[in-house]
Amino acid sequence: MTIIVSEDDDEADYSPFAFLQSSVKGDVLNVSHDYRYQKMGYYVSMHAEMCGSRVTPRCSDILDTHRNPLLMIRAARAGIPCLPYTLVSKYERNMGLPALCFAVNPYTCNSVTQVKSESKMLRTMKSLSMNNRYPVSVQPLVGDVLEAVQAFGETDVPEAKSIARKFYAEFRIPIGKLILQVVGGEARLSHFEPALKHEVDWGLVHDQVRSLRG
Repeated sequence: MTIIVSEDDDEADYSPFAFLQSSVKGDVLNVSHDYRYQKMGYYVSMHAEMCGSRVTPRCSDILDTHRNPLLMIRAARAGIPCLPYTLVSKYERNMGLPALCFAVNPYTCNSVTQVKSESKMLRTMKSLSMNNRYPVSVQPLVGDVLEAVQAFGETDVPEAKSIARKFYAEFRIPIGKLILQVVGGEARLSHFEPALKHEVDWGLVHDQVRSLRG
């Protein structure tokens, strides 16, 4: 029996707040649009693990997907086409523009920042590195940037379907937004971030939850 914890499903066993007050044990499916560290989705998985439950997604997978270098390493090992990245500790001239930059520090919302000028790179590095205290992940901007919301490995963005399936198989994150670059007609993974709640196909999510009920 799978215990469903969901923020947007009347058929769920628990809302996130109710689950955090429980001591239930079992297989737990944690359905949220935002699993970032210190957000409700993360706390649900952490509480499930502390109670001795087997939970999807696991905290380790959540943390890996939200730190760009770890995401890229694991995704590449899983056969997902990825973009190369460089960890940069401080701003230097001629770092390679245009580029996509991602915060690695645990305190900054790690959404993508597009940089096309030296002046913006200087400002971006200062901000994302928290004044050179943390490295920044920098990727070359070599294609068209594409966003694709995936739910249980499914997406309505044709270019992202294969990556979405492989991503869910590897990380088991039920909902989130894939950031891709389309290079020479091929989609490559650049990043992962939370989906906005209104971007999620909740009808698809509900169908997936019902299928688990049998």
